[in-house]
Amino acid sequence: MTKYQQKFAESLEPVIGVQSLALLETSERAALEERALQRITRRDVERQRNIERIVGLAADESPEVLNDTSATRDWLNQFIEYAQDINDETSQQVWARMLANYIANPESVNKRSLIALHGMDVWEVKAFIEYCSFAFLLENGWRFVFEEAITRREMWGYVQGQDYTQHFINIGLLAQEQHTVRPRSVRSLKIRYFNKEYELVLPEDLGTRGDGLEIGYGYRKFSPIGQQISKAIKARIYHGYARNLIRTLDAQRNVQFRLLETEDTYNILPTLSGVLQPAT
Repeated sequence: MTKYQQKFAESLEPVIGVQSLALLETSERAALEERALQRITRRDVERQRNIERIVGLAADESPEVLNDTSATRDWLNQFIEYAQDINDETSQQVWARMLANYIANPESVNKRSLIALHGMDVWEVKAFIEYCSFAFLLENGWRFVFEEAITRREMWGYVQGQDYTQHFINIGLLAQEQHTVRPRSVRSLKIRYFNKEYELVLPEDLGTRGDGLEIGYGYRKFSPIGQQISKAIKARIYHGYARNLIRTLDAQRNVQFRLLETEDTYNILPTLSGVLQPAT
């Protein structure tokens, strides 16, 4: 048996429901029926295990806000249809929080987000979890990342790997367009990185400066689908990331954000997903 044949057998045997591929050489009806029954039984048992694992994880969540809107049977059926084949533990956790978010507020997760999550490979789920560690929140709770060049430079200081920004744009998790904000066009803009809130500081001479002297910054928002999936993610806090990025914006973009030392600064942003503290 070649290495390919060995790998082929090891990969397919659990799926087709026979202990040895050699058994496939027997094509009598009785043998076929037995193998089919074994395959279907094994598949259904595994699917039931996946469903119960995800539902159990979702039941352990503690949503802070509930509304009176009832869950719909068609959404739940669609969820089960997709979630039953998710056996990766990290992905199961995301699916569980998607379910918990929906039960708490059925308007917060639509079927299109389920379709998108179902289409993501495990590495994409894990990469998006990591990516969410570098996202800020607008005052309305919408996630965004600062322009790629600035974010990438700081990101690589914490995560050695590829920049998946363009990939996430391509698969619909990030908005296609990048926005530009100039201090002249905003007032009292506040952003948040987990439990720290920052406020845009306008230059004192803003009223007398020409537009050519004013430098702004670019940012890219999460798409509606990316926003809904991100709310089901427990992201890691990189405590120095926001500080370093704010300094870079000041030095390179003439944009200043000051940390607001308020009572809220010392409380984790209330979300259903919570946060994952970095290992010490």
